[in-house]
Amino acid sequence: MEDAALMAQVAAGQPEAMTGLFERHHRPLYGFLLRMTGHPAAAEDLVQEAFLRVLRHAATFDARSPFRPWLYRIARNLLADHHSRRGREPLAPLEAAELHDEGADPHAHAEARQDHARLETALARLSFEQRELLLLSRDPDLSYTELAALYDCSAGALKVRVHRALQALRAQFHGDGEVSG
Repeated sequence: MEDAALMAQVAAGQPEAMTGLFERHHRPLYGFLLRMTGHPAAAEDLVQEAFLRVLRHAATFDARSPFRPWLYRIARNLLADHHSRRGREPLAPLEAAELHDEGADPHAHAEARQDHARLETALARLSFEQRELLLLSRDPDLSYTELAALYDCSAGALKVRVHRALQALRAQFHGDGEVSG
């Protein structure tokens, strides 16, 4: 069933329809929030709160718009609240536990872990806004048009912002100096 149809059911007083939305969207949302907070418990709490807000505000969802950008707008607002309460502490790089493949060459596995660690460290050094933008721009279910609506800018302006964030990530990854902003 499509997200809009599930949201219509939720808005009509059928909260069990949230199960389908949760099953479809909780993993990518959790991954985004984990990479933004660096803390699994905080990410889990934020995911739960995001879906509670979806349930609470189902009647405000515009069925002509895609669900995922609306969910991410809620998550971004929760992140802003989270960071205003806790402060924007430095982000610790995440571990690459999911990279282990039993059949993989141990040398290739070690190289992949090193590259992943360098990438996570580079991401952690970016500004909050750059990291958020890069993570959201890599979501295959969010178009640039939908993402631009989240940032209240044109798709062209968004592409420029993503390009600049990628340049900053490259500089951090290759150790070309501190890039922020």
